[in-house]
Amino acid sequence: MGRHVKNRILDNGALTVQIPDVTTDQRPAGIDGDIIFNKTTQTFQAYIGADWYNISTSNGEKTLTIDRFEGDGSTTVFGGGSGVSIDGSTAANLSVTPTDATDMVIFVGGVYQIPGTNFNYNAGLGQITFGSAPPANNGSDSGHVIAVIHNLHKLGA
Repeated sequence: MGRHVKNRILDNGALTVQIPDVTTDQRPAGIDGDIIFNKTTQTFQAYIGADWYNISTSNGEKTLTIDRFEGDGSTTVFGGGSGVSIDGSTAANLSVTPTDATDMVIFVGGVYQIPGTNFNYNAGLGQITFGSAPPANNGSDSGHVIAVIHNLHKLGA
């Protein structure tokens, strides 16, 4: 036996389900799994544990930011003026200052780097420190470019 959605708007042939819309002050106590549309914050929210959490953003689509740096086979720290940009002309600085390592995704030569295993992030300095130096770029196919992708922020209350 399946569960059925009880919703006054849902009928045979309906293509949508209307989610209850309330203001922040009108939110119910909540039961794990409840979903609402918060009219105050213009976000969908789900109740998990003991609080309401955003499961959407108020301004819709986000723009990803990508910083590209170049390894030299000996440098382990990038950002905050350490390391160099992809063309080697400027110091490596992050264009976005993430709050922690989980707010970004890093690839070296197309290989995903695991936070806390392959690199650590110091938010105070805006620096990424690799456990071992990324290899030098081979100059022909950007094989060892360090790509840092930003704006993948965690969902929050």
